[in-house]
Amino acid sequence: MALSPLIMAGGFAKAYNDDVEEKKAQVAEINAFKRKWLFETGMQNIQNRRAQRAEAAGRVTAAKQRGFSDKVAMALEKTGQLANVLEETKDATKIPPKYIEALSATVTKQLEKDQDLAEAVKKGLMSGSYTNDSEMAMGLIDSMGDLDKLQEQYLKTIPAGGGVPVRSIKYTNKGAVSLADRKSIATQLAGSLNTMYANSFTVDSFGNVTFTRNAKPEVQVLFNNLTKKAIDLAEDPSNSFSPVSAVNTLVGAIEGSQGVQPTIVLEKIDEALTTPEFTWEPFKTQPGDGGNAGNNNPIND
Repeated sequence: MALSPLIMAGGFAKAYNDDVEEKKAQVAEINAFKRKWLFETGMQNIQNRRAQRAEAAGRVTAAKQRGFSDKVAMALEKTGQLANVLEETKDATKIPPKYIEALSATVTKQLEKDQDLAEAVKKGLMSGSYTNDSEMAMGLIDSMGDLDKLQEQYLKTIPAGGGVPVRSIKYTNKGAVSLADRKSIATQLAGSLNTMYANSFTVDSFGNVTFTRNAKPEVQVLFNNLTKKAIDLAEDPSNSFSPVSAVNTLVGAIEGSQGVQPTIVLEKIDEALTTPEFTWEPFKTQPGDGGNAGNNNPIND
């Protein structure tokens, strides 16, 4: 017996309706999954932000306890270098006395030149981040009934990419100059200065430098200051000098200063170090006299 068209139409309609209901159920299930994922992932993003910020705050606090300022500590945190700096400075006996001061000066100079980093530091030092986290969490909760709004709120919890380039701050991790290196620096400087201020120094078999009776007070002052400058250069994190290259650089800078008063050499040494075209000629009192014009003995007036 053939089915009437009416019965057939009714069967098709029921099948269609059943298919629509099934698809609606599938969509509802998918949306429920999306809603759950967006909410839970957004909340996790907020928790991660909180944890990362707490860790960063802990590092900044530790840096401040070691003598870094808020700005310097935050700058190193923003460039991702603070954790390493804390590791490098954890033993105060193994770093130069002025290492933190010198590194802080290097970071401060970078902040003056890098406006993006300066802006990142400014934002990092501002309060209110936890308030933003609470607002984002409430936004997720309030949007649970609207998938589109929930997705918008979720996107707010994703850390923004790009933005501040946070270029690394160039510095060199240096330890304190050892006693052996200090002796080596003093020995090399004494040898160099002895060629200009005859027999002002002696060096014993242990590498200890002593002044002779010929050493004029201004020569002693020059030697002490040049020794300190070599050590400072070797310990300064803003450059890459080793103890050897530091003293070699100083010896090169004073080369040709024979005939210049020791006080003038000391006064002009920084210029000699930083100016490629620098010459000692205009400051010589008499070529080859070691700064003791009119005296047969270059040391004893």
